[in-house]
Amino acid sequence: MVWESLVAFETGLIAWITELMHSLGGFGILVGMFLESSIIPIPSEAILVTAGAIGFSPWEVAFWGTIGSTLGAMVGYYIGKVGGRPVVDKFGPYLLVTPDKVERAEKAFKKYGGMTVLVSRLIPFVPFKVFSITSGLLKFDFKTFVIFTFIGTIPRAFLLAWIGTEIVKYQQYFYFFIAGVIVAGLLAYYLNKKYKWF
Repeated sequence: MVWESLVAFETGLIAWITELMHSLGGFGILVGMFLESSIIPIPSEAILVTAGAIGFSPWEVAFWGTIGSTLGAMVGYYIGKVGGRPVVDKFGPYLLVTPDKVERAEKAFKKYGGMTVLVSRLIPFVPFKVFSITSGLLKFDFKTFVIFTFIGTIPRAFLLAWIGTEIVKYQQYFYFFIAGVIVAGLLAYYLNKKYKWF
């Protein structure tokens, strides 16, 4: 029941953000990615792929999505820095930022340092919020955090938007896309098990 409610909630959010993109253009992508990257529990993949599917070019999506995601990540950073662990433990689960995810992110920071921010932006299916909030908790250098977030988000946004445009062009290959998503998810799971990145 809880899972069904969450799916219905996210579906409604995606529909709302899609309307924003239709009415506000690229700024709608910025708003959607800002909310996703800061406080709304919705996958960035859904926003970026949808933006490509409804007609935005991958370059537009990469531009607006990266700005929105970076601004949202800055909010997440300050949630972690100002609120500290008590706020994260209390409100994090509502943002899909559970204490165990934060602990794994902290271990990744200790092992890989600042590269953790960059890698977390590049890998699909890794929520931005977890590493943004953890960066604030650990008081990671803010300027480096912003730069790594910006750089890492560009290829991810571009690729996912491109996938969205290709789905529309080649609808007959939709099932291959689904298979690709599953493979990517399994790869992310494998990387997590092996390297404990997230």
